[in-house]
Amino acid sequence: MPTHYRRHLPHLHPPGAALFLTMRLAGSLPQALVDELRADAADGLSQRQRFARYEQQLEAGGYGPTWLSQPAVAVLVLAGLHHQATNGCYALLAACAMPNHLHCVLRLPDTSSTPFFRVLQRFKSYTALQANRQLAQSGRFWQDETYDHIIREGQPDALLHAIRYTAYNPVKASLCQQWEEWPATFVADEWRELL
Repeated sequence: MPTHYRRHLPHLHPPGAALFLTMRLAGSLPQALVDELRADAADGLSQRQRFARYEQQLEAGGYGPTWLSQPAVAVLVLAGLHHQATNGCYALLAACAMPNHLHCVLRLPDTSSTPFFRVLQRFKSYTALQANRQLAQSGRFWQDETYDHIIREGQPDALLHAIRYTAYNPVKASLCQQWEEWPATFVADEWRELL
């Protein structure tokens, strides 16, 4: 099973790895900014620096759809994540549906008959279909490519940092005062007390 591939970004999904993922809604960033950030990559801007710029624009939320701000849509997206976790596709550690993007932290199983990129495809396809029904629309829901980052667990507190980042994203974006107030946030029980 392939554990790595490349589109616009490199994707590495080794068995047992903890991953930080960001999925954004289709059209949630202006194409001019996306093109600019791709050019920055050619000029040596790191993937982490590009992600920080993407994230800043997504949090500002001044462009494109905000379908995940609708509670019913956010609930079905989080339910889709939980469904795949229940089926053993990964262990879901944290997730947060922001108005125009989704963060999640998960751990891949040590062995799997299904490559993780297929798991992502199924998740995006299913939730896009359900969300479009909920919104009485059709067309693209998610941006094609997902930002993913392996959490280097050899670094102290790296996994906790990713979970904290995910949970506190609505606080950082001034959508609430405490992470527990945001209804579209999930943190696994074993991590809640550490936040």
